Amino acid sequence: MRSAGRRSLAGGRLGRRVASAAVLLALLGVALWVEGPFLYVFLGVVVAVGLWELSGLLQQIGAPPPPWVLYPLGLWLLYQYVLPPEVPVLDWGLGLAVVAGLIGGLVMRPPQMVRWVAAVGGAVYIGLSIGFLVGVLRLTGSASHAYAHFGLRAVGVTLASAFAGDTAAFFTGSAAGRHSFFPSISPNKTVEGALGGGLATVLVWLIAAPLGFGLAWYHALIVGMLVAVASQGGDLVESSLKRAAGVKDSSSLIPGHGGLLDRMDSVVLLGPVVYCYLRLLGL
Repeated sequence: MRSAGRRSLAGGRLGRRVASAAVLLALLGVALWVEGPFLYVFLGVVVAVGLWELSGLLQQIGAPPPPWVLYPLGLWLLYQYVLPPEVPVLDWGLGLAVVAGLIGGLVMRPPQMVRWVAAVGGAVYIGLSIGFLVGVLRLTGSASHAYAHFGLRAVGVTLASAFAGDTAAFFTGSAAGRHSFFPSISPNKTVEGALGGGLATVLVWLIAAPLGFGLAWYHALIVGMLVAVASQGGDLVESSLKRAAGVKDSSSLIPGHGGLLDRMDSVVLLGPVVYCYLRLLGL
């Protein structure tokens, strides 16, 4: 009876996780495809929620970031990539708020300065990183990579590789995990799971990038390895924050998943890596 009860409970949790993931993926897919105002609002909400959850973690650690710095700066860094040139009003308004917050930080005493640094770091971590992913979306390729929706294809491969890596890491670690991977940060992660996740990430790039937007296989291999490292690095960054805060999840916002940061931790650092690499190739 107890075993059946545990299986029923696990099945219920899995069902909530699948349903929540389906809704999030559907919203993300529509936002990326439609672009325009829907994308701007969607990403603004994602960044704002991420900053809110990060603020809660930092508050538990003892470094609550001033909201008048954290939110304007985070959104400003995002909208540097999102807003088109013909929509400068919000961009300028957020910029002025950021300047005011930074000037205020200069006159703070040392204990308050820690909070200010946490706000700036958090804004860069969430806002700028997601902004870089939008930068990837805006890429148009080159004469030798003349693919329709080039940026959308690149973002799709990036996200697919992260999700594949997460899934492979979970199942590989569950089935064959023997050696702890950074036990002081995340005791449940294993070396075997990390290797399985990294291999899955690289394989997605090796297969999908050449077929999807014409990236040479050796470039796909390199960027796949960089993405694998950045993806697991982002996961470890959030795990270290949660461990320092003494919490399991960043929030209870998403049924069966925890918080939004718990779902996007492995994606946050991918934008800068992919954007910079593709730009170095002239794409």
